[in-house]
Order: sequence, then structure tokens, then C-alpha cells
Amino acid sequence: MQISVLMPVYNGIPFISEAVESVLAQEFQDWELVISDNGSRDGTRQYLRTLSDPRIRIYEQPLNLGIMGNLNFLLAQARAPIAKLLGHDDLLLAGGLERTAQFMEERPNCAVSRCWALGDEKRYAKGGPLQWEGRLPSRLEPAAAVLAFATFGNLVGNICRAACRPNCVLQAGGFDQKYPSAGDYDAWHRVARTFGIELQNEELVFERIHALQDSNVLNQTNQIYAQVNSILETIAAEVDPSLVKVLKRHWTIHFFSQRSSRFVRQILRGHFSMAASALQDLPLGITAISSLAAYPISKLKLPQSEITTRYLFKKILNTNRVELVVAE
Repeated sequence: MQISVLMPVYNGIPFISEAVESVLAQEFQDWELVISDNGSRDGTRQYLRTLSDPRIRIYEQPLNLGIMGNLNFLLAQARAPIAKLLGHDDLLLAGGLERTAQFMEERPNCAVSRCWALGDEKRYAKGGPLQWEGRLPSRLEPAAAVLAFATFGNLVGNICRAACRPNCVLQAGGFDQKYPSAGDYDAWHRVARTFGIELQNEELVFERIHALQDSNVLNQTNQIYAQVNSILETIAAEVDPSLVKVLKRHWTIHFFSQRSSRFVRQILRGHFSMAASALQDLPLGITAISSLAAYPISKLKLPQSEITTRYLFKKILNTNRVELVVAE
């Protein structure tokens, strides 16, 4: 088979049938679908037991492995050299699987790629909220990729945007379970640090945004913030030391000021300790006060918000060119 579709699920009954159907509906047929149920209690297992297509393999975990543990399990089960990750609440668009397989096969050294979700063409276009990411070259070599993860955060985003070579991801350490909410950011950064990353600028999936999304459920009490802080500390140690001062200002404006609205809401609700956790132990000595003060710059998209992005973007391009020349 050409590609393994890996689907982790936990209590997915509202959406999983649509996700499975989006795989079955693909004209491209050279695939397997591997589903790992992580201890669902909502009827998901009963639904999965009705699936009879021989290309579908189902695993029922006796104990919940956590999201990252479940992803590691799935990577180890893949029988194809290429894998497409698909959340139980997301969908493959028509032709999405074939285009993913073709893209990865044309790039035999690609360990991880990121596609677009429906609607992303506008978001990544000039004037869109992700326009700088949209200007990145289609391949980022390792050092340039690390700087891109430092500049833009999790360059891959939702797991439904990711395709990979499972052996490469596992070789890079897989998904670290000490980051239950941000393990994908950490994992893709480590894979890209070793192998680089490819950006497939095509809309191939539909990413469903809803209240029960893992990213929403797992961050109800700010758990993800400490994990991201730790990941950023690691990334800061990997970039050119001359960029740390710029990164400090960039993260203050674009990463930590974004936490201000939640901080204020939690203060108003009387959740003082929880609110404080959003802006505690920030990397590079960044303070809560500077993060709150930077919120208007980001919210109002003042000209100052573009300065660090432009600078770091140019550094990414220059680093990538140097790495390409060395590789040649």
C-alpha cells in the first residue's frame, strides 16, 4: 500500500463516522486506515466494530494512552512508508489523499509535510493573518525550519494538516507525553530540526473547529501555556544567539500578549491563580507586564507588530539559502 491514514480517537461519536467516510470516499484506493480508540465511553467502539472494509484496522486501547501516546502507537502500526494523520473530527477533501501521497513520493527525503485546510488559501495569501507563513519557501532546511518554528509557533498546526514518514518521526523521538497538550509542536519541531520540513500549499483537509476539540478541552485551565514555554526555551537555545533579543520582543508581541484576553477574563471571574499561570515562567526573562502592555500592538495590528516578523522572515530565507548551498 502507498499510504497509511492514522486516526486517533477518544469519545468521537459526534464526528468519527464522517471522518471515516471521507477516507472511504477517496477515488485513490491504495491506502489503509488505522484507528486507535483511546478508551471511548460514548459508543465510538460500538460504531468502529461495524466497519468491515478489510483496509481498516482498529485497535481498542485497554488504558488511555493520552493523545501523544496514542499517536506514537499509531505511528508504530503504520504499514506504509508514508502516513497521513487525520483527527476523528476532521475530513479529507476530495483528492486529498492522492495529492498527499504524490507530494510525499516526489520528495523521498521529506520526513514531515504540512498541507492547508479548507479556507487557508485566503489566510495565507497577501493581507491574510498568516501571510508571512504563506511566503515561506516550499522546503525549509533544518536550521531555517527551527527559526520558522520560533517565529510562527507550530508551523504544522492541527494534526490533520500533517503527513509524515513514521520511521523518521519515531527516529526523532516521536510525541513526548510530558507535553500532553503541545506535544505536536514539540514533535514537529524536533523532526524538522533533523530532517527539515516541506510545505504543501494546497487545501486537502477540512479542519473542524468546535468546543469539544482536544485543543480547547485540554486548555481549559491554561495547561498548554507552561508546555509551550518549555518548548520555546528549547528552541531559543537552538537559534543563533544574536537573534535572542529579537525573539524576546517577537514572542512578547505575537505569542504571550495573545494570552492577555484569557488572563483578564479569568481575573474577572475571580480565578486569580489560574489567570496568573498564563503569564508565569515565560522564557527569555519576558515579563507578564510587558506581555500585557504589548496586547494593543498585536490586537490593533500596529506597524510595530510587523518589525520583528519581517526581520525574522528574512533571516529564515537567508539561513535556508545558506543551508541549500552547503547541501549542494
